[in-house]
Amino acid sequence: MKFTKQLCHQCRVAGNALLFTIICSASLWAASPEAPEVPSEASTEAQQQEAINQIESLDGPALQRQPNRSSELTGVLVDRTITMAGKTFYRAFSQRAMDSLFISQATLTIEERPDARWGSQVWVMEGPRMYFRTQLSPRINEADRMAGEAVQTVEEALLQRQLASAMSSNPDLGSEELN
Repeated sequence: MKFTKQLCHQCRVAGNALLFTIICSASLWAASPEAPEVPSEASTEAQQQEAINQIESLDGPALQRQPNRSSELTGVLVDRTITMAGKTFYRAFSQRAMDSLFISQATLTIEERPDARWGSQVWVMEGPRMYFRTQLSPRINEADRMAGEAVQTVEEALLQRQLASAMSSNPDLGSEELN
């Protein structure tokens, strides 16, 4: 019992000494005429945003800015697959799609609905438009072959949609309302 009381007393003394040290150093720092100025949150955020938007960095040369007609993010491929066969399809599709100019400018989603009996149903969509749909068995080598077909089909559909929108441009309709 006596040992426990001594230990508690020593902990209190050490805790008070630590607290005293922190308070003294904080008051000395605040009273110091050379105390560094703490930047405001708005200026820090503006500096961070400027650093992000900087084209030239230490990693490489400056990039040429390409004019973008909209502020919409393009060239995104979203993976909403679940099974191993679906993930393999997504990987194969994304690797083949990197070479395609039309697919690299589109925002596509690859979705999957697994079924224990029939395999997985996989489809490629851009917004509400479905460009490709197939049934995948659990065999992974079939997913690679189907991904090649999907890239060709999606590329053709995107090209046709782009041609159709160029032929029938109507200033009163948005791009998603034309087709």
